[in-house]
Amino acid sequence: MILIDKNEMHKIEEAQTAVVIDVREPFEFAEANYEGSINIPLSNFQLEDYVQYKQRPIIFICQTQTRSIKAGEILQKAGFNNLFILKNGMNGLLNEDAKINTSKSVWTIDRQFRMTLGVLLLIFILGYYFISTYFIIIPIILCCGLIFTSIIDRCYMRMAIAKLPWNKGKKI
Repeated sequence: MILIDKNEMHKIEEAQTAVVIDVREPFEFAEANYEGSINIPLSNFQLEDYVQYKQRPIIFICQTQTRSIKAGEILQKAGFNNLFILKNGMNGLLNEDAKINTSKSVWTIDRQFRMTLGVLLLIFILGYYFISTYFIIIPIILCCGLIFTSIIDRCYMRMAIAKLPWNKGKKI
């Protein structure tokens, strides 16, 4: 397994028959994805999904490279070779690469997530000053949740927002 930057990724793609696999969740893939990449979420990992690519170089992409490394380790143990991990994942590609497809939606999942956090904090401030000091529970829950989700590298509130009815019809 080799960590590569975006320039090395382009060279591997051009020189070989590499397959680019995005291991993020479908809603993340729908918001922004590398042109020509295949979405196989790590959360639904099945070795059978990768067997057809065993003889080809595989380049993994996720948001930060954490999930890509996990997928690469699993495949390496299963006997796969030619595994590459994109350094910094999509964070390293966004705003720098012309091969990124982004959602046409004005309200991306990430933007909705930030709005939800802002509204919850506003409720806390208003409730704390005008109703009861028990509203302190809201920022404590948010703080603990953000710390926990950063440790496990998965945000369940963001996943829940992605499942809302107005987000289900988003095109990839």
